[in-house]
Amino acid sequence: MEETGYPWWGALLLAVATSLAALQLLLSRLRQLALDIPNHRSLHETPVPRTGGWAMVVGVFVALLWAPVAMSAVTVTAFALLLAVSLADDLRTVSARLRFAVQAGSVALLLVDLAPGLAWWLMPILLIGGVWVVNLYNFMDGMDGFAGSMTAIGFGTLAGISAFRGEAELAGICGIMAASSMVFLYYNWPAARIFLGDAGSTSIGLAVFAVSVYGWQQSVFSPLVPLIIFSPFWVDATYTLLRRMYNRERWWEAHRQHLYQRSALSVGTRKTLGIELTVMLGTSLAAISVVALGLA
Repeated sequence: MEETGYPWWGALLLAVATSLAALQLLLSRLRQLALDIPNHRSLHETPVPRTGGWAMVVGVFVALLWAPVAMSAVTVTAFALLLAVSLADDLRTVSARLRFAVQAGSVALLLVDLAPGLAWWLMPILLIGGVWVVNLYNFMDGMDGFAGSMTAIGFGTLAGISAFRGEAELAGICGIMAASSMVFLYYNWPAARIFLGDAGSTSIGLAVFAVSVYGWQQSVFSPLVPLIIFSPFWVDATYTLLRRMYNRERWWEAHRQHLYQRSALSVGTRKTLGIELTVMLGTSLAAISVVALGLA
């Protein structure tokens, strides 16, 4: 990716229009496709299609094709592999072993492409971290409006920071992600008419990791910046995982023990989402402050 003075407003509008058109199609003629049937772990009570992420991916893809973004074949392959296995998982169950293998392969490809001069000892750490980001976004996509809000606020904040640092192309890419997620969020707001699904949540997780690594390698911001911005997700997911492992529970199985899930069951989805939105805005403002003060 190279810096450019290209006006990104057209790409943002194209992302919005394409995502909106795809969502309308998925909610009308394809509404019965990939339904999420409620079970004892669910927070919703009626079947909801888990195809919202498909619309986001289409919107982002079309916008990036139209904009002058030089995405390498390696990076495109990384996202394509993850999207393929996640789409299959939305339509029918795919084994955890296969999903994990593809996730690890996609993260490894991104690291080779975006951080070629990486120290050898950092590679396994970032590989594990990347796979964790992909999965935690999937884990945290369990409440109406939650993952969509984190995506919109998170990438919107990174877009602003990248623009402030003079990296117009990275700002444009993050802006496209934020714009597409805002369209999805309109239909995912409580009570949600559509969910992200695995294709959406894992692709967004990989995008968070890719933008974080690229921004760090290009000295746009330090790794501390995305860690602060997305801390509402990784803190909850990591704490819950460690707690379940400590209690010798079957931590790899789906559950309703995340902090946001326990809160939603206690005070309701809307109140919990309001609390989480406040936290997200707070962590984003903290990241902006760190950048403005020249600390990261």
